[in-house]
Amino acid sequence: MIALDGKTSLPARAALSEALAALPQDTGAAGFGADIDAAHEVLLAPDATAEERETALLGWLRRSQPCLFGRLAARSWQGPGASKGLGVDICWFGPEDLARGHAHLAARIWTARAAWKRRAVTGQSSAFLIVFNDERLARALPGPEFADLCRSLADTYLSEWAPLVFDTVYAEAVPLEQPDGSLVLFKASTQLFYTGAHQRRNHDRRIPGGVVISVNAPGHYAHSLVTRGLMSDLGAAMDFVRDSAHRTIGNGGIGHPARLTSSWHNPAGPGCPADTFSATYQIDVLVQKDVVGDDTLRLGAHREDEIWPSLRLDYLTAKDFSVGDPDHGWANGLPIEPDALLTNPWEPVVAANTPDFNY
Repeated sequence: MIALDGKTSLPARAALSEALAALPQDTGAAGFGADIDAAHEVLLAPDATAEERETALLGWLRRSQPCLFGRLAARSWQGPGASKGLGVDICWFGPEDLARGHAHLAARIWTARAAWKRRAVTGQSSAFLIVFNDERLARALPGPEFADLCRSLADTYLSEWAPLVFDTVYAEAVPLEQPDGSLVLFKASTQLFYTGAHQRRNHDRRIPGGVVISVNAPGHYAHSLVTRGLMSDLGAAMDFVRDSAHRTIGNGGIGHPARLTSSWHNPAGPGCPADTFSATYQIDVLVQKDVVGDDTLRLGAHREDEIWPSLRLDYLTAKDFSVGDPDHGWANGLPIEPDALLTNPWEPVVAANTPDFNY
């Protein structure tokens, strides 16, 4: 709620503060793996500066993030060459921001989101991180309370679709200027990472410091490599992007004592279409309730009934999809007028664990 004077009203502040206070907490005795525990020495230190916290998170991302796009984006602070041209913008929140409530978070995210999209127009950034850095979030046990709070935090980002729904794919829209001066929008995935994923069903989504919403536009990145002269043609750029996505699958056992990953490539052959993989969750669902709410440790093997066996990578191609095709927007952009720069035309899609699910 926002009062007539523009200030956040007390009920909205209290709702977020009370939800944080009610989160069941991990005692911390077992830790979250040596890599995250080391990062927490800075990220959860009350006297650490904002710059020190950001440096600690980016250092962890460069070394321990399973997603190769995440590693590349984190290297952008070391220079464009280190990141292979993949830039990222970060919107950071600490405990003092969370204490100010939902409307404060939403207002700051909208400002940062708009600034990011204006940088994305020139190809300088294809990724966006929203970081909620708070010890109560970092030590929160997965469960219904935590799932509800993650959904509430996601509301502060995708305000055009609020209130958000569990088990749904929400695509972001990222603009890029074409060589002829026209504008197009690309789809971007929106994904949830959090510390409590450690050793659980979605171990691949562990991250130090609390909760992070990650936004990544692979098609935008590929096209920007060409428009900025960093790659010769779109085919080569999309091959690079698709290869990075392929190498990310199965790379999520980092920090797990048994190196158990939450995703793996499907074997090639009859009944297994090319460019498909399996995972223990739908990777593009923003808040999957049965995953974010599951506190069960996965130390040996995953359960068969949890697996999503038909996830796809074949949309990462230079092929020109028609506007009516669900794959349109991932690898080829939707033409827009300049006044639509900050719009998001792609409606949410409720996920279904079926071979023909598309979004």
